[in-house]
Amino acid sequence: MNNYTPEALSRAVKALCADLDTRIECGLISDERYLWWELSCCILSSQVPYPLAVAAADIIDKEQLLHNSYENCDELITLLYAVLKRPLEVEGKKRSYRFPKAKAEQLAATHTAVAQTGKSLNSLVSCDVYYVRAWLVANAHGIGPKQASMFLRNCGATYDLAILDRHVLDYMSALGIYSGSQSSISGLNKYGQYENKLRDHAEQMNCQVGLLDWAIWIVMRVAKRNYQEELA
Repeated sequence: MNNYTPEALSRAVKALCADLDTRIECGLISDERYLWWELSCCILSSQVPYPLAVAAADIIDKEQLLHNSYENCDELITLLYAVLKRPLEVEGKKRSYRFPKAKAEQLAATHTAVAQTGKSLNSLVSCDVYYVRAWLVANAHGIGPKQASMFLRNCGATYDLAILDRHVLDYMSALGIYSGSQSSISGLNKYGQYENKLRDHAEQMNCQVGLLDWAIWIVMRVAKRNYQEELA
C-alpha cells in the first residue's frame, strides 16, 4: 500500500466515520434467539469464511439447539456435531464446515457456561460491557477479545469497544500506534492496551472507537484491493 500515506488513510477514515455515525442505531437487541445466533456466528467464524459460518449458525438456529436445556454438555455436543458435519448450502453451493467437532464442543461448553450463571444470555449481555467481554473471554470457548467485542457490537450493546482485526492493526502500524508483528492479539490485557491507543486516536478524530475501527476496516480493505490491482 505504498501509494497510501498515513495522512491519506487517516483522512479517508475520518470522512467515513462521519458518514457511519449518521447510520447507526443504538440499543441492545434483547431477543434471546438472535443473541445466540450472533454468539454462535462469532465462534463459528474463526478461521472459516464468514458466509460458511453464517450458514452453520443458521442451521443450528433452525434446529433450535441452543434454545433448550440439557442434562449434560455431551448431549449438546452430539447434537451440534451431527448438524455441523452435514454439507451446508452456501451461496448456491454445498460446502463442508471445517471444524465440526471442535466447534460443537466450543458451542456446547459456552452454552453450559451461560446456563451455569443462572441467567439468560440477554441478562448477561445487559451487564457492564467490559465485564461481559472479560466473562466471554474467560468462559465462552472459542471466543477471544476480538470476537467478544464483535459480538457486543453486533448485538447493539456498545460502540465503545474495538475490533482489532488485521486490517485495523495494519492501519495502526501505518500510523505508528502499533509496533507488533502479529495480525491478531489474543491476551485481554494486551488487547486492552492497544484498544486504548486506538481510542485515543478516535478521540482525536471526534469519533467513537467502535465506529472508527469499522471505518478503518472498510478503508483498509479498499486500499489493499487497489494496491493488489495496481501490482497485477
